[in-house]
Amino acid sequence: MTLGRKDVAATALTALAVLVYIGSRQSWNVWLVGGSHRSAAGAIMLLGIATCTLGQAGAEMAKHPATMLLAIVGTLSLAVGVWAVVTGSLTALTLLTAMFVVLWAGSTLRHAWRPTHGPIAV
Repeated sequence: MTLGRKDVAATALTALAVLVYIGSRQSWNVWLVGGSHRSAAGAIMLLGIATCTLGQAGAEMAKHPATMLLAIVGTLSLAVGVWAVVTGSLTALTLLTAMFVVLWAGSTLRHAWRPTHGPIAV
């Protein structure tokens, strides 16, 4: 298991994104977001970009199928994020947040299952 400080930071940013989503959905009138789905989408996209920089795969994982799948989901989440910002749609905001959580979970699982330094000597 190779979870580290970057995974903890990514978890905190993901939790913050989910709180922004809930705050927007429930009209909590949170600072910088208020009840606006557009503002929430912008904030979640910024949090997603920050989280993405923490979860980059190393050279050994770049061609792994899980990494490629996460890249596809990430690209789709960018398109959904633009959709959410342009339209202010709650559906798009919900999809964006769900994709954010899927990306975080996939990246964290990928890090957890990656071998640390090769086979364990017995």
